[in-house]
Amino acid sequence: MVEGVSCKLGTEVSCYILLIIPLVLILIIALPSPGTASAQEATPQRTLPVGVHHGEIFNVSVTFTSPSDNFRALSLTEHAPVGWNVSAAASWSSPGASNVKCGGNKVEIAWHGPYQEGVSFTAVYKVTVPGGASLGNYTFDGHLCYWIGESNFTLKSVVGDNETEVVVPRIALAPPSLAFDAGLRGLTPANQTLLIWNSRGSGSLLSWTLSDNADWLNTNVTSGNSTGEGDKTPVGVAVDITGMSAGDYSANITIADPQASNSPQVVPVTLHISAPGINVTPSPLAFGAVQGGLAPGNQTLFIWNSGGSGSLLSWTLSDNADWLNTNVTSGNSSGVEDKTSVGIAVNITGKSAGDYSANITIDDPLASNSPQLVPVTLHISLPSPVGGGSGGSSPGTVRGDVNGDGMVDERDLALVRGIILGLGADSGSGDCNRDGKVDARDITMIKRIILGY
Repeated sequence: MVEGVSCKLGTEVSCYILLIIPLVLILIIALPSPGTASAQEATPQRTLPVGVHHGEIFNVSVTFTSPSDNFRALSLTEHAPVGWNVSAAASWSSPGASNVKCGGNKVEIAWHGPYQEGVSFTAVYKVTVPGGASLGNYTFDGHLCYWIGESNFTLKSVVGDNETEVVVPRIALAPPSLAFDAGLRGLTPANQTLLIWNSRGSGSLLSWTLSDNADWLNTNVTSGNSTGEGDKTPVGVAVDITGMSAGDYSANITIADPQASNSPQVVPVTLHISAPGINVTPSPLAFGAVQGGLAPGNQTLFIWNSGGSGSLLSWTLSDNADWLNTNVTSGNSSGVEDKTSVGIAVNITGKSAGDYSANITIDDPLASNSPQLVPVTLHISLPSPVGGGSGGSSPGTVRGDVNGDGMVDERDLALVRGIILGLGADSGSGDCNRDGKVDARDITMIKRIILGY
């Protein structure tokens, strides 16, 4: 058996020429009688890929079986599509071929034999798809010619696959866009996943690369391959807001493959960073007291974050009056459910009657509405007895001083409200307007006494 040789471009030799040289004497001595045919025939079967892509090198195989003993002098001729190149070697076939010759899109593979019945043959050659091949279906054709013994010659067309399709990959991705929300000082937004795959399939290979144009955007994968719908790559997409200010940002993730029919594909990415906001209530605050009397009751401020979801308010509190005191000077809030109560107290020791004002300042340099001011007023009145003798009270009773502590303040106001609601008894001092009953008019009068007008 002659060793196989690699195919080179040259003069094409048909199967008849390959066979006629070793058999010329046989043909002269014993020609087949008219109408003579072999009882069995070899049926060559071609196998092709369903789809191929530009520049791809793929294998084509043709298989058949010896139909009887003395199977000899056989030659397979195959034609790939015009403009496509073929290559082959004797060792690629089984049994190893005696001769191989190829040029352009044509290949001829010959075996000299003889072979016994039942021997399986596999011829293999390679085909290169031109880079500029148009999309669509391309046809292969070929035939097998052989002798059985010295007199029976047969020519059989190759059956099986005769077409392959030139396809190119197509980039598919989901979702088509990504949106992140974050808050200053808050937690980093959860990562999101981008899926990338080849929506064309059918033998094409998507070989993609990924890039982005923002330093705050990160991905855990930058390249990948896909053969089809069932071959998706998940890409983790994360954002880092370190050092960024509140506002709206945008970027693009680009997926590219020069071979893809729709390259590149762009995924828009948006990022919204919320600033915290200061919310404080009530505002303003008003205190009233009597000179030399007890300090008015404490009041409460509530402070919380009214900014965007995910942000964190980190506030500090200060005031500009020596008579103001607070029990809390700083705090944090993640939202409306995270409020801080601040007790506000005033100290009237040594203070003369008159009106005083101050501001409580709540500040966070990152808050969208910082600073916030809470005005505070303090009215200190002179002791103000309201005559006595009639209206149900004894002479000398200070009307409005319900608890008998010598001054009229918020405590007396609370007691009068209790008397009206039936929660307490009246000593007579609650009837400030001397009409013989304690009602809303008395509440109004006590308020005026407290405020000094």
